[in-house]
Amino acid sequence: MKTKFLYSIFLLAMVNVLFAQNPVTLKLTEKEGLPDVEFYDITEDSEGFIWLAADKGLFRFDGTSYQPFTNPEKRGLSVFNLKIDRQNRIWCNNISGQFFYVKGNRLELFLDLKEELKGELVDFIFNNDKLLLFGAATLLEIDLKTKQRNNLWKKIKLPIKTIRAPYQMNGKIYFALNNDVYCITGSKIEKITSQPFISDNTTNVLKLFGYKNELYLYEYQVNLNKNRFFSIKDRQIHEITFPKYLEGNKVITITEDNGLLWFCTQKGVLSLKRHNTVFEINDAFFENDFITKKIIDKNKNIWLTTINNGVFIIPDLQVRTFENVISNNAIAVIEKISEDKIAIGTLKGDVLIMDLKNGNCYPIPLHPKNKIASLTYLQQQHTLLISTDNFSYCYDVNNGTLKQVNTFFNAKDICQIGKTDQLLFCGFGRANILEFKNNDITVSALLSEKRAYRSFYDETNKKAYITYVDNVVQYDQKWNSTILNYKGRSVIAKEICKTSNDVVWFGTYNEGALGFKNGKFIKNIDVPNGLSSNVVQQIKSDGDDLWIVTDKGVQVFNTLTNQFKPSLFNNTLIGNSKDLIVNKNQVLFATQEDIVLIDKNKKQHTPLPNKIYIQSVTINEKDTLVQQKYSLPYYKNRIKFTFHINGYYPKGDLQYEYRLSGLTNNWILLDDNVNLVNFNSLPSGEYIFQLRAKNRAGNHYVTTEIAVQINRPYWKKWWFIALLISIAFGIIIVFYRNKLAIKEKEKELALEKVTFESELAMLKLENLKSQMNPHFIFNALNSIQEYIVLNQKHLASSYLAKFADLIRAYLDHSSKGTIPLKEEIDCLNIYLELEQLRFEEKFSYKINYDENSAVSDIKIPTMLIQPYVENALKHGLFHKKENRQLSITFEKMENKAILKCTIQDNGVGRKKASELRAYKHKSFATEANQDRLNLLNHDRKEKIGVTIEDLLDSNNEPIGTKVTVLIPILNL
Repeated sequence: MKTKFLYSIFLLAMVNVLFAQNPVTLKLTEKEGLPDVEFYDITEDSEGFIWLAADKGLFRFDGTSYQPFTNPEKRGLSVFNLKIDRQNRIWCNNISGQFFYVKGNRLELFLDLKEELKGELVDFIFNNDKLLLFGAATLLEIDLKTKQRNNLWKKIKLPIKTIRAPYQMNGKIYFALNNDVYCITGSKIEKITSQPFISDNTTNVLKLFGYKNELYLYEYQVNLNKNRFFSIKDRQIHEITFPKYLEGNKVITITEDNGLLWFCTQKGVLSLKRHNTVFEINDAFFENDFITKKIIDKNKNIWLTTINNGVFIIPDLQVRTFENVISNNAIAVIEKISEDKIAIGTLKGDVLIMDLKNGNCYPIPLHPKNKIASLTYLQQQHTLLISTDNFSYCYDVNNGTLKQVNTFFNAKDICQIGKTDQLLFCGFGRANILEFKNNDITVSALLSEKRAYRSFYDETNKKAYITYVDNVVQYDQKWNSTILNYKGRSVIAKEICKTSNDVVWFGTYNEGALGFKNGKFIKNIDVPNGLSSNVVQQIKSDGDDLWIVTDKGVQVFNTLTNQFKPSLFNNTLIGNSKDLIVNKNQVLFATQEDIVLIDKNKKQHTPLPNKIYIQSVTINEKDTLVQQKYSLPYYKNRIKFTFHINGYYPKGDLQYEYRLSGLTNNWILLDDNVNLVNFNSLPSGEYIFQLRAKNRAGNHYVTTEIAVQINRPYWKKWWFIALLISIAFGIIIVFYRNKLAIKEKEKELALEKVTFESELAMLKLENLKSQMNPHFIFNALNSIQEYIVLNQKHLASSYLAKFADLIRAYLDHSSKGTIPLKEEIDCLNIYLELEQLRFEEKFSYKINYDENSAVSDIKIPTMLIQPYVENALKHGLFHKKENRQLSITFEKMENKAILKCTIQDNGVGRKKASELRAYKHKSFATEANQDRLNLLNHDRKEKIGVTIEDLLDSNNEPIGTKVTVLIPILNL
C-alpha cells in the first residue's frame, strides 16, 4: 500500500511532462551550408529560386547552393524587404537608404536616399511602374524608368506625423497616417476611416493585413507588450478579439494562404481561421523560435525564416512529430493502448505512456532498468505486458499498479490467443504458451526451443502462426504443427498480420510479402510487382490495406485491387522506422528519438518539378560554357553534365532519368541525390542528351536536352577516305605505269645492250680489219717472201712466226672486252716489228713502261691503242723520208687509278698529212676507234679520255704528233 502511494505521488509529479507536436521539419543551418542564421525576409521568384534577406546580405538558393549578391557601393551587409516588380526583378533595401534590384549576378543600385532618410528603414510597394516609399515622414512616388520623384504629401494636405503599415490588396494600397487609414487607388489618395483608432503614440507597431478581401489592423503596444486587432469596414474601425495565444507575443509578419491567416511571431508561428466572426487557432508550432517570415513555394513547401536559428522547411503540415520524446536515449518499441494513447519502450529501460492528443507523457517506474524487449497490451485485461532483457512486468493501465513476474522476460513478441487468457510467447530460445490469471502469468506449454520472432493467432480459422529463425510453423487447435513451404523451400520471415479478406501475410527477409490462405500461399508482393525492396522490416494490416515497411521506405498495398496506393508522404520525413502502429485515422512511426504521426485522410501532396537547369558542362575535365549544341573534335569525347531543379525537394520526391539518343533509346534512372551524368569515350556520332525529372507519383515530367556532335577524326571523314582511295588509285596507276616503264626501259636497255654489243662487235671487227688491213698483210707477207727469195730462211721463219702470233692474238682479243696491259704491249711490239719490214727498217720505235710494275695486273679495253699507233705510222711517219721515230709510253699516274698512254711521232703532222692525201677523209681506224670509245664510255663513271696534240718547233713548223690516252685502271 505504501509502495502504491509513493508511486501515485511520483506519477502526479511527472504527469505534467509535455512534448510539443511540430510538423516534421528540415532545418537549414550553417552546418548545411547556410550562409547566415539571422534572416529578415524570404521570397520565391518565377523560376523557383528562393531569395533570402539576411544579416550578411542577399542570397539566392537554388536547392543545393547559395549565391551571394552585392554591389561595391552598398553600405553595410544587411538587406530587408524583398519585393518582386512587374519585370520579375528582385528588390531590397537597407537602413542606409539604398534601394537595389537584381541584374545578372549582382545587385544594381537604383536609388540612394541617404540624406533624406537619415538611417530610417522604410517600406516600399510597387504600383504599376512606380515605386512608393513609406517612411515615418516620407511618402514618395518614384518613376521606375526616369527616377523622377513625386512627393505625395501635397495630395494629402495635412501635417504628417507618422506614416506606417503599407499594405497592398486587390490593386489598392493602404497605409496608416497619423491615427487614420488611407487608400491609394491609381493617382487618388483618400481616407477610409471616419475616426481615429489609437492614441497618439508613434512608438507602437502597426500592420495592416487582409483576410478574405477584408481589411484588418494590428497594433503592438511596445510599452505594454500588448497586441490589439481591429477590423476596418465601411469606414468604421472596430476592435476585435484574437486568440489569447497572441497576448504578449509580438507579431512580425502576417500573410494569408489557402484560407488561413498566418502569424510569424517572436514566439513561433501560428495559423488562424475565422469561424463566423471569431478567429480561432488552427495550428501553432515552433514556440521557441523567433519567426520573421513565412512563404509557401510552388511545391507547397512552407519556408520559415528565423532570427537566430536559420531557415525551416516544412514539406507537409500533416506529417507531425513529437520531438525528443526521450533524451539521451533511443526508442526500442511502441505499443498501441488506444486510439489516443501509446506505450513507448526505450533501450535504457524506460517505459512511457503518451497521450497523443496533448503530448502528455508519464513514466512507468521500473527497477532495475534493462532494455525493453517488447510491449504487449491486453485489451480485455487492461494490462500492459513489459518484457526486458532480464525481467518482466504486468502493468495495470487503469489503476497504475505494477507487478513483477519473471515468466516472459527477454521476449521478442507476445500475442493473445483470441479472447482467452492464453498467450503465445516468442523469445530468443523458446516459444511457449502462457496463461494469464489473477494478474499473474505462468507457462502452460513449451512449443519449441528454437529462436522465435513473431506470433499471430487467426481467430476466424483457429490457427496460430509463429515465425522461427529457420521457418514458419502453423499450429492447429490441438497444437499440431505444420511447416509452411513456398516454392519447395522454407519461408524465412519475421512479421505477421492478417487483412480483412482472411489472408495471412508474412514479411520475409528476401522474398517480399507472402499471402497465405486455405493452406497455401496465394500471393507474392515483391520487387517485380512494385515493392521497393524484398527486405520487409515491418508489415501491418489496415482493413484491406497492407502497410509494408522495407529497407527502402513505406508503401501501402491494397489487397483487393492488388495495387500500391499513391504515397501520402515522403519516406525521408520519417527516417528509419523502428516500429509502426496503424490507427483508424492516423499512422504512427517510431524513429530512434521521435514519434511521427501521419493523418491517413490527408490529401496526397506530390511536388511538381520545375524547369531543369544545366549547371555545368565539363569536357575532358575542363568546364565550358553551357550551350544548347556542341560540336566537338573526336578527342574531346569525355563529357559530364551537372544539373538541378530550383527549390527544395525531399529525398525521393524527385527522380532524374536520362538517355543519350543516338546511343540508346532506354531511359536510365539515377540514384537519389545524384545530379550528374558522366560519359566516357563517346564514339563519333550525333547525340541528344535528354534529361527528365519526375515526381514521386510519376505523373509529371519536365525535360531538357542538349545536342552533342562528336566529329569523326579526319581519317574517318568522307573526303579523307576519298583522298586515300584517290591516292591508292594514283599509287596503283603510278606503280603500274612505273612497272610498265621499267619493263619498257628494260626492253630498251636490252635492245640497247644488244645494239651496243652488236656495234661493239662490229667496231671490234673494224678495228680488227684496221689491224689486219690488206696493205699491212700484203707488206708483211711480201717482206717474208723477200726473205725466202734471198734464202734468208731463218728471218723468213722468224717473221712468219711473229705474223702468225700477231694474227692469232688479234683474233683472240676480238672475243674479249679487256686484256692485260702486258698482252697489249707484246702485240704492239710484234706489230711494230712487222711494220719495220714495210718501212724497210727506215723508222725506229720504242715502247716505254716500268718493267717493275705489275703490268700483268692491269687490264685495258682490247684494240684500243693499236689504231692510234697505226695512224702515227700511216699519216705521220709514212710521209717523212728519214729519221722516222715513234715512242709509246705507259705510265701509272700518281694517286690516281689511271693508266696514261702516250703515242708520239716525229712525222709531218696532221695538217701536212691531210694535204698530202689524195682526197680528204678521216682515217677509217680512227673513226671506228672513236665510235668504240663512245660505246666504252657509255654508263661508265670513269671515262676513257683521248687528246691529240700537234707538236711544233720554234717556228711553228710541225715536228710531229702526240696522242695521250687516259685509261681507268681495271685490276685483274
